[in-house]
Amino acid sequence: KHLLTTTMADTLDIISDAHLQSGLIKTPTHRIRHDNHTGRWLTTFMAQWHPTVTNEELFVVGSMSRPRRMEFFDANAGQMLRGISGDSLTAVVSRCCFHPSTNRLIGMGGNSSGRVTIFR
Repeated sequence: KHLLTTTMADTLDIISDAHLQSGLIKTPTHRIRHDNHTGRWLTTFMAQWHPTVTNEELFVVGSMSRPRRMEFFDANAGQMLRGISGDSLTAVVSRCCFHPSTNRLIGMGGNSSGRVTIFR
């Protein structure tokens, strides 16, 4: 339904029904300002969809903001729903994902050093 891109132009772009469009897609449905410049030594951000939520399109992505956090967005509205931070998030979380077999909000975030944080 939606195509999600994490760009080096500091945006998260959401394109609705991209498979129905022909030619070059010039403008996204939603463009969310997001600092994606992780620098030379960090893994680039990769936003991930929630695999089972059907009533809203939920995705998660890491953040360069301090305190360190993972950010959750609603693709239908193009808005951030929540940022999760805590004492265990001490570094930039570059890779995030959700548990694939439950409707509960259980996910993980990993940094470039290999540390994994689980949230629920």
